Amino acid sequence: MSIKDRLKNSKLAEFWLVYEKKIVLAVGIILIAALSFEAGYLHGQKNKQESVIVNKAACAPCPKGESADMNKAGASTSASQNNSTTAKSTGQPNAEKQNCTYVASKNSNKYHLSTCQFAQKIKPENRICFSSAEEAAQRGYQGAKCCIK
Repeated sequence: MSIKDRLKNSKLAEFWLVYEKKIVLAVGIILIAALSFEAGYLHGQKNKQESVIVNKAACAPCPKGESADMNKAGASTSASQNNSTTAKSTGQPNAEKQNCTYVASKNSNKYHLSTCQFAQKIKPENRICFSSAEEAAQRGYQGAKCCIK
């Protein structure tokens, strides 16, 4: 018996004859998928772009349209307005709070210049005044990056 006759009578030959169309279809689909994936990968490598990096400040900068005189006037006005509320909330006398150059909130660990737009947003009952940055740092507060450099 020759090799051709053996193959014709073998189980492999019978399997191929029964499932030939399905096997060719499955192999064709796999080859098309592999080629499509490779083409997409190569196209992606060709058009590779640099990563997008967003550099955004932690808080917005203070308004720059105000003059230095206006800042001083605003600081003294806000200091006089806040003296009574901070003295009540912290239990410290008004005389100690006359110089309110820096402002912090009880609910935060950051302090701001009293002219900063974020300092103006602190509720009076949560406002804490400091006469210097060293005083604020001693009490555990850190300077806000938007107005303290």
